[in-house]
Amino acid sequence: MMNAHQDTGVSAAGILDRPIDFIPNGDFDDTLESDFDDIEFELYAEEAQAPGSLDPNRVEASLLAPLQESRLLTFEGEQLLFKQLNFLRFRASAIQATLNPKRPAKKKVREMERLLVEAEAAREELAKANLRLVASIAGKLSISGEEFDEFVAEGNGILIYAIDKFDYSRGYRFSTYVTHAVQRHLYRVIDRRRKRAQREHACQAEVMAQEPMIETDPAELIEDEIKVAAAAVIAKLEDTLDEREQFIVRGRFGLDGSGKSLTFRELGEQLGLSKERVRQLLQRSLEKLGEVAKPFESIFASH
Repeated sequence: MMNAHQDTGVSAAGILDRPIDFIPNGDFDDTLESDFDDIEFELYAEEAQAPGSLDPNRVEASLLAPLQESRLLTFEGEQLLFKQLNFLRFRASAIQATLNPKRPAKKKVREMERLLVEAEAAREELAKANLRLVASIAGKLSISGEEFDEFVAEGNGILIYAIDKFDYSRGYRFSTYVTHAVQRHLYRVIDRRRKRAQREHACQAEVMAQEPMIETDPAELIEDEIKVAAAAVIAKLEDTLDEREQFIVRGRFGLDGSGKSLTFRELGEQLGLSKERVRQLLQRSLEKLGEVAKPFESIFASH
């Protein structure tokens, strides 16, 4: 997880020549720091229950406390923190541009450091408010506790990057922006694992070809690939498919919580459709899932 001292960028070393990135805004010239002191709205949303609805059994003790302390921002609170973050960096960058690199004025350097420390505090607040979102995405795509922890770490890195690149002035919720960024990154991680698993299986096949034949269950050989493929597509189901298509995909690959994979015939009986019609609807569903499902079509179709 992140900590309060991670990547602040405010140390004296390099502060004079390191570019200070910010999202520009036409309002900054008329903005004062005091504008952020007195606000007439709530920064954080009221929640009916304590934050953190994730299953504690899936979250390490070291990760649980920050998630439980995460508080959801209101839209106004989110806008304020993003404006403050970029305004403070804007001010620090303006001071940096006036410094003499060989003999920088100590007073100006201290003012730059102060501005960047306060900007980092706003950035950290935005990150903390979205920790649960990242953990939720990681939970949907991971298939083990170890993988969940890895995906959370990967997702938090993308979260920090997204905070730095988000243009709040467009009026969109940051949660939508960061959800797409984190999901896109984790899909790539899953796809890289799938390709690596395929290479490993190919190498194993070469070794097995040179050894005495051992009777194996073909279902076991592709089980890992199926789990990885299913994890990659499950997050896209509700956004892409209608209810009948979701029912078929979830039932076919045991994504409904039962862990049991239903045959085309069993699904057809429940839906009042023929076996072949269910197969067609499954194929259409995979096509609609598009880029996410495309690498796994051969796995799904043959299982």
